[in-house]
Amino acid sequence: MVLLLLAGTMICFGVVLPDSLSDHNKLVHFSAHFGMSFLLAFCFYMVCTVSMRISKLFSYTVLIIATLFIGVIYKYWEIATQGMIGSYSFHTIVDRTGVMTSMSQNISGLAGAMLLIEGLVDRNLASSVLRSGNMNLKNRELQIRNMSNTMNSMNIHTPVVQGGSLPAGSQFSPTSSEK
Repeated sequence: MVLLLLAGTMICFGVVLPDSLSDHNKLVHFSAHFGMSFLLAFCFYMVCTVSMRISKLFSYTVLIIATLFIGVIYKYWEIATQGMIGSYSFHTIVDRTGVMTSMSQNISGLAGAMLLIEGLVDRNLASSVLRSGNMNLKNRELQIRNMSNTMNSMNIHTPVVQGGSLPAGSQFSPTSSEK
């Protein structure tokens, strides 16, 4: 359901509302805003989750705020370099420069990045973490317990670690020489 909502948001805010497919210039404008927002959002997500190990919810908050803030700063810079600030009213500037269209296309790029993250990246990150062994302590204890149970079923002897204890529910018991 989330993937369908993100795809619908991407289509509505990117293509339908700003009429991005009506001519070549609008299509190029859509591609630029969608692509840069998509790239920024995806990079912010990867930095937050992989490098900084921030939670998914906080990563989404960071990527949405940062991407839209960069879009607003870029649009302000674009308007300022055209010499419109001070010459026209705010309403006229917003109307003539297509601020709402640009922000709509930026939201479409955000939705596209979130669609990719939810559909592919998040699942693949989780499976790669499981394969690499970079799990939290609780998952490591479960992994050790499962490995111990497997080795026990294969009648492989494992020594007890000095100063440590076996996980609760372990089927191993130290021999008299290991006590």
